[in-house]
Amino acid sequence: MGFNISQMHEIECLTLVEYQLGMEAYAIKKALQQEDIASQAWLNQQVQATTGSDKHPKPKYKKFTDFYNLEDIEDEIRAGYEDDYTSKHVEQKKEQEIIADRWQKLQEMKNRRKEE
Repeated sequence: MGFNISQMHEIECLTLVEYQLGMEAYAIKKALQQEDIASQAWLNQQVQATTGSDKHPKPKYKKFTDFYNLEDIEDEIRAGYEDDYTSKHVEQKKEQEIIADRWQKLQEMKNRRKEE
């Protein structure tokens, strides 16, 4: 567990329930650290992804921001917490969602007309 000498007196004063709770918290902390490591491994694999054929592979992500765009993530977070928050990225994303929704509805209308 990695206690140091200065903590030994505090540990000796713990009740069994407090000690078990501390051990549970420590185990959860370690599991979260392992999840971070696994996430790093996953991201390393994703950033190396390619498209195209085996003979002519092309990187899936041309720029780092294509893979991970911190501005977009921050905008999404802020928009979720701040009612009056707007930014260029949030507006563009909303606009793209509206366009995609309208495109889908148009395709559905075309399919219904074909069926008639």
